[in-house]
Amino acid sequence: MKVLVLSAHPDDEILGVGGTICKHIRNGDEVFVCIVTKAYKPEWSNAYIKNKVIEQESVDELIGIKRRINLNLSTVKLNKIAHGKLNKMIMNVVKTVNPNIVYTHYINDLNLDHRLVFESTLVALRPPRRVKLYCYETLSETEWHIHSFHPNYYVDIKDFLEKKIKAFEIYESESKKYPHPRSRKGIKILAKKRGLEYFLEYAESFIMIKDFWI
Repeated sequence: MKVLVLSAHPDDEILGVGGTICKHIRNGDEVFVCIVTKAYKPEWSNAYIKNKVIEQESVDELIGIKRRINLNLSTVKLNKIAHGKLNKMIMNVVKTVNPNIVYTHYINDLNLDHRLVFESTLVALRPPRRVKLYCYETLSETEWHIHSFHPNYYVDIKDFLEKKIKAFEIYESESKKYPHPRSRKGIKILAKKRGLEYFLEYAESFIMIKDFWI
């Protein structure tokens, strides 16, 4: 089975789907990650930009991601490009990977890049394409919006939580100190909370957008 994770920024894929990615890989699935944006000067330094490339390679090696696709659009500036262009780029990724399952951002995340990626994902997965689609939550983006995230699909990640945290900590510039949500303890607290909602020790949760039975 082929799994595609669509993320606006590097680190989103781990915060939202890190444990589930590990579980897919353990089960023999091929996982592809598409990162839509990239940091550019002058907003970010050369060192920051270079480190982001190295960090992504290290994450892939740790987890075992099949392939990472970088679209290299400007981060926090997706609203500056024609939305049809973003639609087409994500459609091309979907066509290349031909996934059975897609994970993407939540429509009501605070970050505008996230919301635009969600909308383009819906366009890319229009019928007659049959793909299961789930939205994930991103710490410090999803819960900070006024529209709450109400999951209806849970994945037990007890065996993979530590690897998820280690993968996230590779993104040094994104890893914060508690009580920031993007911290080791913050990630663990959310996983425990989502687990409690479904009588599990630790879980990642999603909103199921599309599913089918043929």
